[in-house]
Amino acid sequence: MVGRLIPGIRGAAGAVATFTDSTINQTVIRVAVTGLSRAGKTVFITSLINNLIALGRGYNTLPCIQKVLAGSRGSRLRNIRVVPAGFETISYFDYASKLAELAGEQPAWPPRTDHLAQIALDLEIERESPVWSKLGRRRVRLELLDYPGEWLLDLPLLSRSYGQWSSETLALMRTPSRKAACAPFLEFLSGVRAGDVADESLLRHGHELYVAALHECRAKLGLRYLQPGRFLCPGPNGQAPYLWFFPLDEISGNLRTNTVAALLCNRFDAYKAQIRSDFFDSYFSAFNRQIILVDVLSALHAGRTAFEDTSRAIADIAKCMVYADERSSGLIQMAGNAAIRASKAALRSGTERRIERVVFAATKSDHVPTLSRQNLANLLRAMVQRAGGDRLFNGRLGGVHTVSGVYSTCDAVVEIDSRPVAVVRGQLCGEQRQRDFHPGDVPSGWPPEEFWGHPFFELPCFNPPHIDSSKELGIPHLGVDEVIADLLKDVL
Repeated sequence: MVGRLIPGIRGAAGAVATFTDSTINQTVIRVAVTGLSRAGKTVFITSLINNLIALGRGYNTLPCIQKVLAGSRGSRLRNIRVVPAGFETISYFDYASKLAELAGEQPAWPPRTDHLAQIALDLEIERESPVWSKLGRRRVRLELLDYPGEWLLDLPLLSRSYGQWSSETLALMRTPSRKAACAPFLEFLSGVRAGDVADESLLRHGHELYVAALHECRAKLGLRYLQPGRFLCPGPNGQAPYLWFFPLDEISGNLRTNTVAALLCNRFDAYKAQIRSDFFDSYFSAFNRQIILVDVLSALHAGRTAFEDTSRAIADIAKCMVYADERSSGLIQMAGNAAIRASKAALRSGTERRIERVVFAATKSDHVPTLSRQNLANLLRAMVQRAGGDRLFNGRLGGVHTVSGVYSTCDAVVEIDSRPVAVVRGQLCGEQRQRDFHPGDVPSGWPPEEFWGHPFFELPCFNPPHIDSSKELGIPHLGVDEVIADLLKDVL
């Protein structure tokens, strides 16, 4: 009898020890990395992973993280490893292939994010206290989720009806700055009536013209607030019929069956249901830290319309997020709309996590000289504050930084009109020699009216630098360590 009990007791004791070790020593932090089109998400994540691995090998590639992990006997970091892919249902972030592109004989930028992808790293950290060290080393699992920023712009759609969305979208498309880019679609729309009998070929053609208009607005005007996001970045099931809709004039309250308006409205509602179940309920609610990358410089250089459009996108993203207040464990609300009320209800039901910390980062900071980077940070802060971000920062829940996942330029000084001017020097894509580039003035705050009187030129694309082929010394960067230290300092 006793002989049979002993293995059972040992098994129970082992289970308790495993549970205790997991509870006390292991922390899981889920970080979502997103940004509007061409903000540099893939490069940022690749650089972060590479530099973390190098840090684990003893190279000080991330000084701010090294400082956080410093102990009385040196660094408390003992090991960092990439967690092998398991049985996840979403794509694996293929770090090795992206690094191979950056570190190849002909360095090239990896392709942009067009779907969900994730990867995890395990950090093994020594405890500083001799008493707590008896419990063993701490393990921090850093789960990174990479997803297109265009998908995040669909969150505001969840609180809009088809009629509201149509009215808002068409009003924007008919503004002078967008009308030319949207002309083919608007001309088509003039011949469509809401009460007409639905013709599938006609509606499919209208959808294609609408998508083409969105692409024109992004490519020619530098606009970023373009909905629905999956029309520009489809992901899986990009050709499913529920996606074949477009905004329509004269939407009435009662839609007759089999009419153009009824079918488009039904597809819009199906789209909302799909993105809610496939993305927001399944993934968006699962992370607790957020990095939002913003290509402020490209928006600034594209002109006033593009800059204000980017600001509006940031505002709507901020409005639809729910943050945990460190001081009162309450909620910081960025706006009182239906999407936020739904988020609060989800929190109460336990289906959504609070975002504990969010960091905004202006990317491509290597495109301006060192003296201009603080202005760039101040400009992004002004954009976030216009979205209600004062409450976010006052709650000590977020920060603003400038960053470049890969540092592709160096500072230089040239003479312009017999005066020394700070510039950056780099190799333009498609060229073999380096050039000096003067980005112009970056305002230290929201641009005044007179700022827009002089047009900027297009922001250049620089080749990535040659990276050590051994991949052990880290990737040169600007500010990646500051972003991660700000995001994770409380858990490291």
